[in-house]
Amino acid sequence: MQITKNTRPTKIQRVYDYMSQGRTLTPGQARSMFKVSNIRATMHDLREAFGRLRCRMDVVRETRNGQSRYRLRSTRR
Repeated sequence: MQITKNTRPTKIQRVYDYMSQGRTLTPGQARSMFKVSNIRATMHDLREAFGRLRCRMDVVRETRNGQSRYRLRSTRR
């Protein structure tokens, strides 16, 4: 899925590409792998992109032992 029309992938596009392969992402991983300092804002932007594109995906935040993990989930609309 192409979220942006830029030829160079944005941070949001790189995060989406990573998570679309079934992987989860922690704030620490996002910081080190994609230079994302505010993961909550990035996930918010990703949710908005899904809404604009009428995509059947959503971002889910799971917390275990005080550690947040984000993953993609298919939704029914």
